[in-house]
Amino acid sequence: MSDQIRLPGLAELRRRGFEALVRELGAANALRFLHLYGVGRGDYTHDRDQWLSGLSIEQIEEEIRKMKVRGEI
Repeated sequence: MSDQIRLPGLAELRRRGFEALVRELGAANALRFLHLYGVGRGDYTHDRDQWLSGLSIEQIEEEIRKMKVRGEI
């Protein structure tokens, strides 16, 4: 028995994935689902640098801890 896994090409993977979505969700809901993952706008890297400007890693870690305590993440 072979332990090799066949990975389809990207075109086949895209086709089969869309067929599975349509089969499970119907055409309209498959399209709605795909729109959830559309390309965003703006420059995330630039925006992130501005949001985090001046914060140390310790400050970021502390904020994450607080968010976990509050149940936000």
